[in-house]
Amino acid sequence: MLDAGNFWARRPYLPVLFLSLLLAISVRTAAQDKDDKDSKEKESKRAVTSGAANLVKVEGKVRCEKPAPEYSIEVPDRPGHALTIAERKCTWTEPLLILGAKTKDGVAVSFTERMEGTLHIHGFETDTLDDGEKLTWQSMGQVLAEKGPVDSNGRWSLMRGTGKFKGIKGGGTYEGKLEANDVLTLQLDGVYDATEIAGEKK
Repeated sequence: MLDAGNFWARRPYLPVLFLSLLLAISVRTAAQDKDDKDSKEKESKRAVTSGAANLVKVEGKVRCEKPAPEYSIEVPDRPGHALTIAERKCTWTEPLLILGAKTKDGVAVSFTERMEGTLHIHGFETDTLDDGEKLTWQSMGQVLAEKGPVDSNGRWSLMRGTGKFKGIKGGGTYEGKLEANDVLTLQLDGVYDATEIAGEKK
């Protein structure tokens, strides 16, 4: 039978060697983990940089006609509080240019809360481009009085598209005016991410 005590007594260097080996493995594992973490951080930074490089600036101006139809229901908690659903026909007087295609015309449907003299608007617009494809974007903003002429401002974001525009993402801000005849004009500024568009994916 092996005498463990006698074995270690005759080889006093082995425990030290064993501990040194464990320490070396531990240090190497820690270094490997750090290298993996640094590599992942670098990849993440490259992805962010690459994504930023593919943001394409867009701007345009759209004119939306007087609502037709328009339905409004008063909220009975106080005077002047109402909810409205409306549809507008829209035309791009200065088109958005996306992948060489230009926005032409569209239909905007909005949900509006009229409260304390201000219109809080949440809307969706589907536009046809000159290549036949469609884009839908949503907006959230306000008109600073119930009747024009008065300023309007808010934010917009791309939701979806057809054909090569599937997967599109982007958005920005808008400023505009509600005219006395209820015509609404908006100036949109923003970006879209070309890497997310079906037509640009490899």
